[in-house]
Amino acid sequence: MHHQKQSNHLIKTKRNIPFSLLLLLCLSIFSPISAQNDTLLLKHWNFRNDSSIKFEGAANLNVVVRENAIKNDWDLSFRFKPRSIAFHDSVASLKHEIVCEFELSSKQKKASSIELQFQFLQTFADVYLNDKFLGSTNNAFRIWKFRLNKKLLKRKNVIRIEFKPPREEVEELVKKNIPLPADNQSDALKTSPFIRQPQQEFGWDFCVPEIYTGFRVTPQIVFLPKAVIEKASVFTESIPHGNAKLKVRIKGNSGKRGRLLNLQTENHELLKLKLPAGEFDTLVNYTIPKARLWWPKGTGRFPEMYTMNAWFSGGDTTTTRFGVRTVDLIQEPDSIGESFYFKVNNEAVFMEGANVVMPNEAFTGDRVTGLSTKELDYVYHSNMNMLRIWGGGNYLPDEFYTWADTSGILIWQDFMFACTYYPVDDDFLEILKPELEYQIQRLSAHPCLALFCGNNEINVARKNWGWEQTYEYSVPKKSMLDSNYEFLFERFIKGYVQEHGMYIPYLPSSPVSNWGKTKDLNIGDNHDWSIWHGEYPVDSIKTRIPRFMSEFGFPSFPSSHIIEEHYGLKPNYMNLAELVKSYKGLNLLLKYLNDNRLPAGSSEQIIQSSQILQAKVYEDAKISHFNAQPRCMGTLFWQLNEVAPVMSWSVLDLDGNPKLKP
Repeated sequence: MHHQKQSNHLIKTKRNIPFSLLLLLCLSIFSPISAQNDTLLLKHWNFRNDSSIKFEGAANLNVVVRENAIKNDWDLSFRFKPRSIAFHDSVASLKHEIVCEFELSSKQKKASSIELQFQFLQTFADVYLNDKFLGSTNNAFRIWKFRLNKKLLKRKNVIRIEFKPPREEVEELVKKNIPLPADNQSDALKTSPFIRQPQQEFGWDFCVPEIYTGFRVTPQIVFLPKAVIEKASVFTESIPHGNAKLKVRIKGNSGKRGRLLNLQTENHELLKLKLPAGEFDTLVNYTIPKARLWWPKGTGRFPEMYTMNAWFSGGDTTTTRFGVRTVDLIQEPDSIGESFYFKVNNEAVFMEGANVVMPNEAFTGDRVTGLSTKELDYVYHSNMNMLRIWGGGNYLPDEFYTWADTSGILIWQDFMFACTYYPVDDDFLEILKPELEYQIQRLSAHPCLALFCGNNEINVARKNWGWEQTYEYSVPKKSMLDSNYEFLFERFIKGYVQEHGMYIPYLPSSPVSNWGKTKDLNIGDNHDWSIWHGEYPVDSIKTRIPRFMSEFGFPSFPSSHIIEEHYGLKPNYMNLAELVKSYKGLNLLLKYLNDNRLPAGSSEQIIQSSQILQAKVYEDAKISHFNAQPRCMGTLFWQLNEVAPVMSWSVLDLDGNPKLKP
């Protein structure tokens, strides 16, 4: 989805703390450190915004802006009001640090190695153990592991993280480079393409700018024995005559003398492998005769799952859940143009679902999967069988993909690139490599994973959005940017998917075709924004039938109670135009309501009518696309979930409840 500049706008917080800090603190401040098996969860963190000011707990938390431009401003009670967002933005430009104290048991100290691990750590940070520097971070989309030297460990220990403000950290780098588009970012200096954290945090037309530092899941210390199986992943190579040919990838350390590794799936063949000493990363062939296949919803069959156990003789067992299935993306010339559809287990399957945007919250509590329980239930009971994880947001936690595995929901996974060129130099590629290796290996092991897609809309944008005029690119500069684009998405990332993706299809960019030309509906996947951005009538959704609709939408306002909860005013006392982030503005929505004879005399009526018309468009599209098989083989509307109380394309509000039906 392509979107324009945002204006600043308003969940009420109990402690009047900027939401950028809540992301970090909601994971940590209310629970003591807890030990679980071979990990120690680091839950209790104290915040500092200056080395001379220390705050001992949540009850005494405060912030002092160094220049005193904003001071004692903690009465800001609404997260999405302009004043709150401006304050949040000022906090995002400050250096700050957090500390966590912990103790180790005698058993934990005896571990062969001790490792500090961070996931979803945003973004530029220096990490210290007992004031000894461990290393720096620069990418929120990868796992960070720091081996802890036992000589540095004491009876009481302190982990300290110093965060650097992301925009300011790359400012000089940006100034030295060619300006990159990033139209979603309202700042004059477009820093977001240089920062590997969610692009929507810098603003988009369905949310407000909310730039975070901190982490979205609780950090942990992991205690590893001399011999350990770190991960066992199972992939389906083929299923000839229903017999599953599998590849099993085993990673770990077999110790100084090597070990005998055992592999077994339920009551099937037991394999014994003699591993050499030290670290190992190996692929093993495994066969399951007459396998139970994993099928997505909508096929009349079930997402069957197997359990594989891996263990060293005399050691603990690592258990892996997996599904047996093949997924292929079919793009072939035909009598219409070029096909675009998915085959699962060699059968064509019509895909029905939605696009997911990133919840701007910590992945904890009811959002341990990223989405809330209500949002997941809505997907399941709406008979969807595919979700697209959009490239302007974030990769989701393992728990989300495990839910999709067991629910029969296929996942179209964008890599986290959207709507702009990116800096393709050696430094950027070095930052990117661990992200690609980690995410591809992590996600491709899930049977739900149907597709890796390089980016959202960059290929269409560079050809059709007029960047060369807007940013005054000379012919040589434009040629260089295009060459960099092709290298990054058509060779570099593709190579990583081929090396680590284990049979997952790869698409360099979505959409393949541009919505502005009717003939482009005959090839590839389509983002058809003729309704709204193109100002076409809503009934055109019934006749503009693509080969695969991976994005389309119609906006609606949040429900009245959501607006009142988050802004403190009833809708009729608000100017709804302030809740419109799209460059098309409120007047276009009013025209659509008028053309469809829906009441729009008051704010309450506009809200209800917008939701009614949105639901009609989505229902008409679903029916039209489904009935157009085999020409059209998929429909994914934009968007599933709401992340801010503004006009958006979501069918669910911030509470996870459906909006009005027609």
